[in-house]
Amino acid sequence: MQFTKWHGLGNDFVLLDGLIEEVVITPSLARQLCDRKRGIGADGVAIILPPENSHYDLEMRIYNANGTIAEMCGNVTRCVAAYATQQQPDKKHWRILTVAGVMQADVIDHTPQESEVTVIMSVPKLRRGDIGITADKEQPAQNIQINLDGKALTFTGVSMGNPHVVTFVDDVDTVPVGDWGPRVETNPLFSEKTNVEFAQILSPNEIRMRVWERGVGITEACGTGSCAALVAAVANQLIKDTATLILDGGRLQITWPGVGKPVQMTGPVVEVFSGEYKGIGENDDKCTIN
Repeated sequence: MQFTKWHGLGNDFVLLDGLIEEVVITPSLARQLCDRKRGIGADGVAIILPPENSHYDLEMRIYNANGTIAEMCGNVTRCVAAYATQQQPDKKHWRILTVAGVMQADVIDHTPQESEVTVIMSVPKLRRGDIGITADKEQPAQNIQINLDGKALTFTGVSMGNPHVVTFVDDVDTVPVGDWGPRVETNPLFSEKTNVEFAQILSPNEIRMRVWERGVGITEACGTGSCAALVAAVANQLIKDTATLILDGGRLQITWPGVGKPVQMTGPVVEVFSGEYKGIGENDDKCTIN
């Protein structure tokens, strides 16, 4: 099975091209591919498929590292757009179908070393039901209280096609993300679990953020999480409409004009390597990369 490995700010993915060969994947195989000791190693897998109609150019299906399906991922959307332009250099604008809908991705600059890609994300949803809270579904997803180690944290919920909760802290680098993240992700409040962002306002146009991704764990960057953090900051009147999100893996530029409008995200992606994966048996824990 042919593959190529890409990352967006350290958030890394295995891309499988269903346009050039048949791709059959299972949750078990996704876990094998993402295994950093026995597989290729990645935060997720994206399968690229041909369109079924003229309303979009490509279809993308995303698996998390634990084999679960992800509705949407901003970083891998940028990776897929850059990969597609690499295959068709004259085409820079891509409509990519995801579980969360069709995303518009524009490759601003493409070189063998690095590509810059802008994605017009979905319109954020801000009700409790949108992030999987079954009680008071129509109420705004703000002031969600969760107690951790005797500390009351206040979260704002944002759906970017997948669920997020964001809390603002004084010093994000001191937050025990590896401890608090999974406890919030699996809190009974969230029927589908949730992604968790810890954010700190550095200035009127800068946000420092760390993330615990549902089904993955701590990652160096999260595109939809960055969008959710900016939306939450605007909703709480902490930021106007645009900010640089400073993540462990680098920076993303995020803009949200306001309620009813889509979020725009711009950032870099890099191809790391490509090869052939041979450990494709359901119960095979070995692989070879040529």
